[in-house]
Amino acid sequence: MNPVDSDRLERFSLVAGGPFHRVLDRLGLIGADRLPTPRAAISLALLAWLPPALLAIAQSLADSRYSGWGFFTDWTVHARYLVAIAVMVATDRYADGRLVTLARHFRDARLLSDEGLSAFRAALAAADRRSSSTLAEGLILAVALIWSSVTVPYAAAVAGSSWEGTVVAGVAQLSWAGETARFVSNPLFLFLALRWFWWLVVWTALLYRISRLPLQLTPLHPDRAAGLGFLALFPGIFSGFAFALSCVIASSMVKDLALEQHDPKIVWFAIAGWLGMNLVLFLGPLLVFIRPLYELRERALLEYGRLAAQHHLAFHRKWVGEKRDGEELMGSPDPSSASDLNATVQAVQELRTFPVDRVAVMQLIIAAGIPMLAVVATQIPLAELVQWIVGKIL
Repeated sequence: MNPVDSDRLERFSLVAGGPFHRVLDRLGLIGADRLPTPRAAISLALLAWLPPALLAIAQSLADSRYSGWGFFTDWTVHARYLVAIAVMVATDRYADGRLVTLARHFRDARLLSDEGLSAFRAALAAADRRSSSTLAEGLILAVALIWSSVTVPYAAAVAGSSWEGTVVAGVAQLSWAGETARFVSNPLFLFLALRWFWWLVVWTALLYRISRLPLQLTPLHPDRAAGLGFLALFPGIFSGFAFALSCVIASSMVKDLALEQHDPKIVWFAIAGWLGMNLVLFLGPLLVFIRPLYELRERALLEYGRLAAQHHLAFHRKWVGEKRDGEELMGSPDPSSASDLNATVQAVQELRTFPVDRVAVMQLIIAAGIPMLAVVATQIPLAELVQWIVGKIL
């Protein structure tokens, strides 16, 4: 690899950089590798959860008309501010390392032709610049603040009375904890979640640009994806994000089911729909490679099909068209070459046009599905659920 390529890949990162990253760095929450430390995950989770918790206690003690103890029994709070925030920040390091590895593999595996290297470097530079864009983070923060300022009072109004506040004369009056959640906790959660979505968009755009480069794909590659099988690692990179979002969705569903009964069919449909959304969201970016893989497969079928036809016609003329003793085939390499050529054509026929395998799908389903077990438990008694699982295992 030439120095320019190496330097570009070494500096490429979808996580490092940007105003928020610089703030964490000044607070000592960035490691020597320019990535958030485990302490950053714990600190940000406590920043979102602890202030409203303390204020809920303080106002409950100061005002007998207010009861903020519901804060500690509201599992949506813990799922959103503790679990989701901690997981999203903690998986930054893993996600960044894997994304860099995938980007580097395009060059190391010589999947790019020489004329495509300059465009590849330009694509990496654009992705690195967009992922740490000050404008992008500013817009994300603005959306998070506006959305939170609107939805928190609305949630308090719908609930009527909760730790977030009460409704007086038809107007929601937020508590101290509610105001803190409105302007600190909720915006922080939304900012981190939207930033992950932005990284997904940037990575998708990078994959699209790479898919339009002159790639050196091989139809006979053993991964059955012409050398792009390594991209099946990509969906797993976002499994932590999928788990974090699923925790929030599952806790909200459990809370809603505790207040109001719903048709079990609707609940099961919602669970299935959520799992399906995760597959579409995190497997969807790899659809950009369908076109080059489909064109490669179509071209390879014609080329290897023509080669097989020519070989088998010659084989037929030599061994069947003329009268020969079958014993003459003994020791002849012709049958072996015919069998090898048939295997080659079959390998081309099995070439996948979507570089995703079963493991990638299962990673996403498990990550998004584990929190949903809490919802399943509301529909099926826990003892019956455990008995069914054990029965399947045994």
